[in-house]
Amino acid sequence: MFIVFKTKSPIKVFLNRILFAILFLAGMNMFSFSLFAQEGNEDGKQFHQKAYQDLHKISIKIEESVADIRSGTPIEIEGEYVYSMAILPEFYKNRDFRPAWDNWDALMDANGALQRSYEDGLNPEDYHADALIRLVSKMEHKLKENEFDYDWVAEFDILITDAIMLYAFHLLEGKVDPESLDPDWNYAFREISPDAPYILEKHIEAGNVSHALAQLRPRMPIYKMSMDLLSEYRVIKDKGGWGTIEAAGVIKPGMEDQRLPEIRKRLWITGELSSDTNMGSLVYDESIVADIKKFQSRNALTADGIIGKGTFEAMNIPVEKKIDALRVNLERNRWIMANLTSDFIIVNIAAFKAYYMRDYKVVFSTNVQVGKTYHKTPVFRERLRYIEFNPTWTVPVSIIRSSIIPKMKADPAYLDNHHFELIDGSGNIVSNSSVDYENLSASNFRYSVRQKAGPWNALGEVKFIFPNKHSVYLHDTPSKSLFNQQDRTFSHGCIRTQNPLSLAEVVLDGSDWTDAKINATIKSRITTRAVPDKAIDVLLLYWTAGYYNGDGIGFFKDVYERDTKVLKRLNEKDTRKPGPDLK
Repeated sequence: MFIVFKTKSPIKVFLNRILFAILFLAGMNMFSFSLFAQEGNEDGKQFHQKAYQDLHKISIKIEESVADIRSGTPIEIEGEYVYSMAILPEFYKNRDFRPAWDNWDALMDANGALQRSYEDGLNPEDYHADALIRLVSKMEHKLKENEFDYDWVAEFDILITDAIMLYAFHLLEGKVDPESLDPDWNYAFREISPDAPYILEKHIEAGNVSHALAQLRPRMPIYKMSMDLLSEYRVIKDKGGWGTIEAAGVIKPGMEDQRLPEIRKRLWITGELSSDTNMGSLVYDESIVADIKKFQSRNALTADGIIGKGTFEAMNIPVEKKIDALRVNLERNRWIMANLTSDFIIVNIAAFKAYYMRDYKVVFSTNVQVGKTYHKTPVFRERLRYIEFNPTWTVPVSIIRSSIIPKMKADPAYLDNHHFELIDGSGNIVSNSSVDYENLSASNFRYSVRQKAGPWNALGEVKFIFPNKHSVYLHDTPSKSLFNQQDRTFSHGCIRTQNPLSLAEVVLDGSDWTDAKINATIKSRITTRAVPDKAIDVLLLYWTAGYYNGDGIGFFKDVYERDTKVLKRLNEKDTRKPGPDLK
């Protein structure tokens, strides 16, 4: 395997469209251009053997190119840069600069791997395609004239190796640099191992480079589920997608409507329709109510079975948009997988959900509320340090000035009625009645304000602390009714949790913190900390295509409007020059 865990590498860019996918194999032209095909109907394998027949000449050119790379000089082949400037020289040096792809079977295995990069949502049009086409065209032309320049074979060999290494980078840490989108990004990246030259050599000799590359995909089941769904939607796209259904009024169970056959067809196209329904029926009967509710849940809608504006809008999202969302979130998956603990918590900001993961599987989920669009919950990763039962809440200065002081002036009993206490600069509790309410202002207010522990507390009865520079944490909330809302962007950035005590029980499972002990602690109203007996990472993520109900892929509104930038970068060809520090 090519993996080692480090800080982020600056390498981005690469994958390969063509390699030998356009080979003229067994007399069959697989694409419009025949790679390694020659007059006399000689197949690609024989042409490959001719191209690689003088390994010594090819090696000389490879050694010259490697010397340039070692000097820190970026090299171009047919107008495209070679990016793996640290690993590629070591790889060829270890094999005395012999070409890597003189074995047909190994080459075909690598070709298969690069072709399957499309399944990862990466763009097969992006990497080395034009350069490879030009090189093969030159080689084919010269072979027909009984002239040949082995420099071209050397360049071809180097490009193939570079494509493999850079596809490995894409699988390990993604194509798009998340730090370029979010300066606060703090996730570790999986990187190519320093032993990669030896590992690649071993897999080439064994003819199983494709297997090694496949093992680099993120291990979380959601990645494979997303790949499978991406494949399904691409088939649907090739068949014409689905039509637009007129969005007007609402359709409730038992009603008749001319659009119901279209609605059934829409669900059938995506495999979301039960088999025991009459496709042509104009009646919204019980046979599809459950299907509609599942569709609504999968698309972050209230699962009430009523077909209204939101449901029509979700049904009318083009298949191309679904494909884009899956590609964007496959990329986001590739950003986050380094050094995860066996147990970890995922907060999907876009889904308003939190999940407790064990060995990459969802074992618990709960609804959450996240930051308003102008108080966006940040994306980051930290280690859970402790759970605090019966927390107090120290009110931020900004809220004291904007909210607490005006309410104190309007009602001198406000602090007592809402269980607040004043703390002076020495940390002592000051009587609320000692305040000069008549002359009170933000400029002369010298206290901090703390809310006592209890069910009335803004943090509820429990909070989960994973220290971070954003002062963000998960916590309970007395505002339970807001969990009934579809769009749950209500907080100032922290994550309000619908079932925090259940989450605490899962986190503390196996420790001496039994359910009975937790309940007794809550009843005591004494602020108490519980430290998990295992390492648990907390991952705040933003996935607009991710887990729903723990067992499928759902689609969620892009509440912070972040998908477009990722998709744009994913579709762009990186034109940055590689430097000597690139690996």
